[in-house]
Amino acid sequence: MVDKGIGDYFISDAEEETFEDDELLTAPVVVPVAAPVPQPAPQPIPAPAPQPTPPLAAPNPVAPGPVAAVRPATSVGQVSREERLTQALDELMHNDPDIQAAALVSLDGFTMASALPQGMQPDRVGAMSAAILGLGERAAAELGRGHLSQVFIEGENGYVLLVAAGGRAVLTAMADPNAKLGLVIYDMKASAERIGAILG
Repeated sequence: MVDKGIGDYFISDAEEETFEDDELLTAPVVVPVAAPVPQPAPQPIPAPAPQPTPPLAAPNPVAPGPVAAVRPATSVGQVSREERLTQALDELMHNDPDIQAAALVSLDGFTMASALPQGMQPDRVGAMSAAILGLGERAAAELGRGHLSQVFIEGENGYVLLVAAGGRAVLTAMADPNAKLGLVIYDMKASAERIGAILG
């Protein structure tokens, strides 16, 4: 009887230990989770304040006319001097079709305005005109011919004429070989006087 009790005791003890081990294996594992940090609610962006609408201008009682009548008239003083000089050269060539090209050159050889055909460089025309004018003035003074008024060059393809335009510039023109030189010189002198007035 003692042996059975001891045997029962050992069996019962083994079962209890096995039960405890099984309970440990099947027990759920609890992992602590940090609580979420509360985030502030997004603030709504305020809408921009509406801008006041400017009042409409009162209608003009005068009936609108053409654009030229609305704009103020442009006075001569508002036009640049270079534009006035170029306009004078254009009118010279328009009034005299025998003149093929024209340029206004300072006594230093700088071109102030020009109406030259394509391929003809204004700087070279200015430099040559100043050189011709300087040589002509020196020749006139040395030979006792007085103040130089014009230079006349004739080539087989036409003429080159230089006329003083005021006291600080010279008007150079190239004319057709069949040009009427009297009319060309007359038109050039008239334009030279106008240019001299523009230059002052």
